[in-house]
Amino acid sequence: MTFLFPKVAILCIFVSVFTVFADDLRIPLERIANADKGSSVTVSGISSGGYMAVQMHIAHSKSINGSAIFAGGPFYCAESNLEFAQYKCMDNTLGLPETQKLVALTYTDASLGLVDPPRNLANDKVYLFSGKADTVVKQPVAKALRDYYESFQADVAADFDVEAEHCLPTLAYGEECATLSSPYLGKCDFDGAGRALQHLFYGELSAAGPSAAAGVGANLFAFDQTPFFVNDGLSSLGGTGYIYIPSNCQVGAATGSQCKLHISFHGCKQGIDRIGDEYAAHSGFNPWAEANDIVVLYPYAKVSNTIPLNPNGCWDWWAYTGADYGVKTGVQVRFVAALAKKLGWEL
Repeated sequence: MTFLFPKVAILCIFVSVFTVFADDLRIPLERIANADKGSSVTVSGISSGGYMAVQMHIAHSKSINGSAIFAGGPFYCAESNLEFAQYKCMDNTLGLPETQKLVALTYTDASLGLVDPPRNLANDKVYLFSGKADTVVKQPVAKALRDYYESFQADVAADFDVEAEHCLPTLAYGEECATLSSPYLGKCDFDGAGRALQHLFYGELSAAGPSAAAGVGANLFAFDQTPFFVNDGLSSLGGTGYIYIPSNCQVGAATGSQCKLHISFHGCKQGIDRIGDEYAAHSGFNPWAEANDIVVLYPYAKVSNTIPLNPNGCWDWWAYTGADYGVKTGVQVRFVAALAKKLGWEL
C-alpha cells in the first residue's frame, strides 16, 4: 500500500472520475453547530497518513492533544530522503529509525519555532497499531514510534499482536486481515477505530451501537478542498475531501452537545482516485463519531505523476513538497490547519 514508488518502472495511473455535484461542495462546512471550539483536536492516520498525523501532532501539539497511528513511524523518520523512507521507515534494509536523533531534531525544530514546544506532548494520549504480518511498514518502525513518543512522556497504548497485514483493522469490512490488498481496510474482527478513539477520549465514549451505525450514511459529506490550498502546484492535494458531521452537531439539532474535532488521514492508494470514499465511509470512525458527537474531518491527497511526483497519492512524509513538509510552514500542514480553522478550531 505505501510503496512510494514501484521497484520496477512507474506505470501511468488511470484516474477514475467520481461525480460530485458542485452545489453540494461548500455546504457541509457551514452545517456544523454545537462545536466545542475551545477543545483540543485529535488526529489519526494509516501509513503515509499515519506519518502525516504524527507531523500534525508534533507541529501543533499546543492544540492537538492525541494521535492514533496505524502502521507509521517517528516524526521526520525519512529525513527528507526517499531512500531512507523506503529502507529505514518502511522496511529496515538500512537499519532502524534513529529515534534519539529524531527526538533531538524535534527539540531543534521547536527552538526555531517550526513546531510547538515538545513539552506539550507530556501525557497526550497516543494509540499505535501495527499488524504482526505487515510486510510494508515493518513492526520495528512502529515500535520506534512508541519509543519516540515515550521520550516525551506521552501516554501510549499499542496493539502489536493482531495477525494483520498492512491495513487499518475493522470488525467486518474490507479484505481478509492477513491479505495485502486494496482498499487496505482489513476484515480483522478488530475495531481499530474504536480502540483508537476510546484511548484518545479517555475511555469515556458511548458504544457505537446499531442506532449510531444507522445514521452514518446520511451524515458523511463531500466538500471542496480547493479554497484552502496553500500552493496547488506543489501540494498534491485533491479537489474533494470528506467530513462526517453527527446528527447532534448539525445546524438545527435540538441538543446541548459540545462537539469535538478528529482529523483522519488516509494512506497511499486510498485516495478518491483509487477507492472513492471508502476510507472516509468505512474505516470505522463514523459510528463512534455519531454516538459521541465527534466531527471527523477526512482531508484527501491525490495522485500526481508530474511535479510533485506522487504516483500513489500519499501524504508527504519524505519531502516531495519541500524540506519543511512536516512542520508548520509545510504546504500540507498549513492546508489542514486552514481547514480546521474554517470549522472553528484554531491550530
